[in-house]
Amino acid sequence: MTTSGRLAALSVVVAIGDVAAYALLLRVAIVRNHPEGYVVAFALAAALAALAVVRARARRWPAWLALGLSSLLLVAGAWFNFVGARVPDAPPALRVGERPPDFTLPDAAGRPVSLADYRGKKPVVLVFYRGYW
Repeated sequence: MTTSGRLAALSVVVAIGDVAAYALLLRVAIVRNHPEGYVVAFALAAALAALAVVRARARRWPAWLALGLSSLLLVAGAWFNFVGARVPDAPPALRVGERPPDFTLPDAAGRPVSLADYRGKKPVVLVFYRGYW
């Protein structure tokens, strides 16, 4: 096998391995919340395939095929992770200093707590975060 063929094969292995690793590790929060590593791996696969195309003297189609696959995965992975899966921006429902509407939510022990219970008694800090569970 030529150097170009080895580079093309390595590019495909990196790209497909990247997809498999992402699918297998999707339940791990640090992996799911930081997709930059996968996009970098797709970029590495595309760079290896581009190098294979440059080095190919004859039979360039395997290198071009590897470049097409890795480029497609790079674009699709980048779009999915940085555009498609992004939390949409929502305008704030309240302005600074505006009084919030009353609501009731369970506390850490599961007991219902109403915002009206604290109004005028204690300062209240509300923290909402997007969690994965």
